[in-house]
Amino acid sequence: MALPWSCTLAALVASLFLAGTSPARAASGATASSGATSGRAFGATRYRVKVNVTPLQKLIQLLDGLVAKGKKEKLEEEVEFAKFHEWCDSMRAEKTTSIDEAAQEIEQLLADIDKATADAAVLGEEITDLEAAVAKAEAELKAATAVREKEHADFSAEASDLSESIDACGRAISTLKARSKDVPQALIQLQRARAVPDYAKAVLSAFLDMKSDGSAAAPEANAYEFQSGSVVELLEKLAAKFKAQLLTLQKEEMTAKGNFQLLKQQL
Repeated sequence: MALPWSCTLAALVASLFLAGTSPARAASGATASSGATSGRAFGATRYRVKVNVTPLQKLIQLLDGLVAKGKKEKLEEEVEFAKFHEWCDSMRAEKTTSIDEAAQEIEQLLADIDKATADAAVLGEEITDLEAAVAKAEAELKAATAVREKEHADFSAEASDLSESIDACGRAISTLKARSKDVPQALIQLQRARAVPDYAKAVLSAFLDMKSDGSAAAPEANAYEFQSGSVVELLEKLAAKFKAQLLTLQKEEMTAKGNFQLLKQQL
């Protein structure tokens, strides 16, 4: 704990008086040594000059030095404190600004997080809906593909039958007109065609039965010739019918194929 100024001052005065010599002791010392040499007298004179500076004066000088030192140190301390205070103000302003900016950024980030969370929820629902739509479209495409494959298979089979029937009719007509011996074989082949209707197959069977009877009389031969012309006319009508059916079938196939491609693009 620091001592009061009065105690400090008393201690300084006491130390100075204890360390110095009083004027009375200095005078008695000078009388007793009156017979000394001039060198000793000079020394005594110098001593008297020394003791002319009293302890109080020394104290005042010391205090003046302390005051001057204290003022200097106080000024230096004030300068340093002013610098430190200025630095503190600058740092406080800078940190306050940084804190405000950080708070605003945090607020913005929290808002962005909330918005992103909401968007993610909406997008999740949309993804679920899209997945369901994709699954439905894939199922529809699979079903449409199966239907299309069956339609194409049916078209191929029917088109093949019609083409074979058209070719068989042409060969049979040529054979009948040429009166070739291959007439029975050509008509039998035509009978096996699936596109030939039953009534036509019956007519061909009757004609073949007539053809197989080699002992026919002249009237019967004339009847055969008439039947031959009728069969040729029948076959020509069948060939025209088959060609029309094949053309219609091909158009239907092209339409079905186009519709499937359009559906495939939409799905």
